[in-house]
Amino acid sequence: MKTYDYLVIGSGLAGLVFALEASSQGKVAIVTKKKMHNCNTDYAQGGIAAVVDQQDSFDNHVRDTFIAGGELGKVEVIEQIVKEAPDRLQYLIDLGTRFTMENDQLDRRLENLSLTREGGHSRKRVAYAADSTGHEIMTALIAACRKNDNIDIFENHLAVDLITQHHISQARHFIPRITCWGAYIMNTETAEIEIYRSRKTMLATGGGGQVYSYNTNPDIATGDGYAMAYLAGARMVNMEFVQFHPTAFYDSENKPFLVSEAVRGEGAILRLQNGATFMEKYHELECLAPRDIVSRAIDFELKKSGDKFLYLDATHIPKEKLMTHFPYIYKKCLSRGVDITSEPIPIVPAAHYFCGGIATTIDGLTAIRNLFAAGEVSCTGLHGANRLASNSLLEALVIAWRAAHHPSMMEEVEFPEILPWQASNTFNENEWVIISHNRQILNTIMQGYVGITRSRRLLKYAYSRVSNIYEEINNFYQHNSVNKEVIETRNIAIVALLIIRSALMRKESRGAHYVNDYPQRDDIKYLKDTII
Repeated sequence: MKTYDYLVIGSGLAGLVFALEASSQGKVAIVTKKKMHNCNTDYAQGGIAAVVDQQDSFDNHVRDTFIAGGELGKVEVIEQIVKEAPDRLQYLIDLGTRFTMENDQLDRRLENLSLTREGGHSRKRVAYAADSTGHEIMTALIAACRKNDNIDIFENHLAVDLITQHHISQARHFIPRITCWGAYIMNTETAEIEIYRSRKTMLATGGGGQVYSYNTNPDIATGDGYAMAYLAGARMVNMEFVQFHPTAFYDSENKPFLVSEAVRGEGAILRLQNGATFMEKYHELECLAPRDIVSRAIDFELKKSGDKFLYLDATHIPKEKLMTHFPYIYKKCLSRGVDITSEPIPIVPAAHYFCGGIATTIDGLTAIRNLFAAGEVSCTGLHGANRLASNSLLEALVIAWRAAHHPSMMEEVEFPEILPWQASNTFNENEWVIISHNRQILNTIMQGYVGITRSRRLLKYAYSRVSNIYEEINNFYQHNSVNKEVIETRNIAIVALLIIRSALMRKESRGAHYVNDYPQRDDIKYLKDTII
């Protein structure tokens, strides 16, 4: 058993900010599945939205966020996060994050930040570091954590289950509320599972893009936080709203990668394979429409033409500007045989971001005592039915900082006697096919039947198939020794079921959830959260 004041599961922006701020109050353990930089934050290209331009206003940012979210977001939450954005942005700058500056690169004032505009924004308000903003933020945060004597880092460690009433030998007294005392953590190099006991636990595990076969997420994004919280008894909110990024690089042989929305913000144009434009038919903002609208437009045009991809054309943007503003995208596309300065980029929508998640307050508190959540794994009410571009890093930053400064962080906790992990000594090699094959089948079902456009008939079919697959996986999990692949596949199945159940509960189309049977919004019946 390892004992800490604070346990952080996940090493993205939310987890590291929480760890840094909590370290002044106690000892912190950061547990991460691979290396520290293997997270969705590191993949983030665009930037962080914040009002720092005098021509902009908090009201504008709030309105853009609310409208992009299908008017389902919580206005009071949006307002608070938007108002705290400039201070938190300065916090990252002070930690050493090297955002792109307008004039003097050494002038680290907010007023000197270079700003860009992305889809759904009415003003330029996105602070960025070229096209590798997330990587730059992670570099600064990781360096700060590594030199902090009050933070211990455990790489190649996977959280298996949260420790709650289910895992104690006997209750000393009646516990009226589900309570978390840490987690069972697996060392993936040795397969040993230990108890990490903590007064407070922060879930900052990111999203679940690996539920879909075509996604922009790193391999670690298997929805572990969603699954653990759901099994422990947390409230899951709005899991039907899976945002597909409109522009992922299309490659029939290799993993897709994100082509930032900022490329369209600088003037790139979406085109059909014959060169014709089409976004003017779908939205007045054309190529800068909110992501859900752009993704559905591309999906519709692909289905209509039978093509496998469309084009993002940036060839009219000055070559020097493309190479200096988007160096990562330029080099990455060039490595796949496309020079973006002289030829259009083949693109296709791909699963990108979960707008729903574990229900939390604006301070990151969940329904489970002693358990916080922040970042993509959480649902604060900021995003509503569809995330506004570059609001994700903002939410992770603000909520994690607020959570670390919440008064409950200093509460004393009485620990019960926690049972050791009950490991099975058997492993049925003949049944391993249940794990290896079913993961691929899950991806195929979700991509085909629970994607950008849905129908209730296909959702019901998907629910039946995924339910059976989950039973097979869970049976294997219960009767065999577990490893990383088993745990991840079980988690993917759980998240898939949560998405499908939520999608069936919402009989309307709103934001990232579009169902053919109910193509219109229904503000009378469904202007509310979907809760499981």
